[in-house]
Amino acid sequence: MDWPNFLARYRATEVELQTYVAGLPVWVNVWRGWMFLIFGAGVVFVIWKREARWLAVTMVVSLFSYNVVAMLSGVGRFPSIALVVFWSPLAVYLARRRPRLASTRRFDRIYSWWVEASLVTLVVSVAFDCYNVGYSLITGVP
Repeated sequence: MDWPNFLARYRATEVELQTYVAGLPVWVNVWRGWMFLIFGAGVVFVIWKREARWLAVTMVVSLFSYNVVAMLSGVGRFPSIALVVFWSPLAVYLARRRPRLASTRRFDRIYSWWVEASLVTLVVSVAFDCYNVGYSLITGVP
């Protein structure tokens, strides 16, 4: 597949994904909003904090991978495999780094809270994504 065809197919998949997301239950989209709020808040810490940089890079890579998997397998639950693959190691990394975070200054305490909220959000999301992938594999639908 050449680059122009890849881009055209990627854009078409984006449109399909938007339609799919619009049809999801409200609570799922509220959860997605929470994730984007928490993960997006990491931009405040990206310059100074390593964990925030890893989260930002992982989000970009995983969302692009999610779209590519959807492009290749179809829009549905299975593309969540991309999130499981990238977010699981990130969750382990954040869990291991959490005890070492300094919390002497106010900025550090806020950052520590953000890491905690991001970790909990990641763990819950990975659980949802594992369910989605399992459901897809058992039922045979994307």
